[in-house]
Amino acid sequence: MNRFLILAALFVLTACAAPQKKYEWGSYEQSLYEYYKAPANLNALVASIDATIVNAEKANRPVPPGVYAEYGFLLLQQGKHQEAAGLFTKEKARWPESASLMNKMIKLAETKSTTTNEVKQ
Repeated sequence: MNRFLILAALFVLTACAAPQKKYEWGSYEQSLYEYYKAPANLNALVASIDATIVNAEKANRPVPPGVYAEYGFLLLQQGKHQEAAGLFTKEKARWPESASLMNKMIKLAETKSTTTNEVKQ
């Protein structure tokens, strides 16, 4: 009977332990929600995603799926094509199942970068 009570107590205590977070989301979800409500706040979303990535990498925790890609897409829209291609490459490396889409996004970023450079010259 004592063993049963000890086992039950251990089970209850472990059930109450704080769950471990698999990914470092930061304020990504809230920032994305705020952006959808007010698209003019693009800079706040960009800053939030950047902070999410920096904090996850600093804490040696995995960046959540799609975050590199989303950040890259936002930078692509801002004309930062080479930085976007780098983030798409990181997404592809971290999440191999995204390779097909990321290859297309990398190609798009490189094409836009080349076109932009030709226009500048």
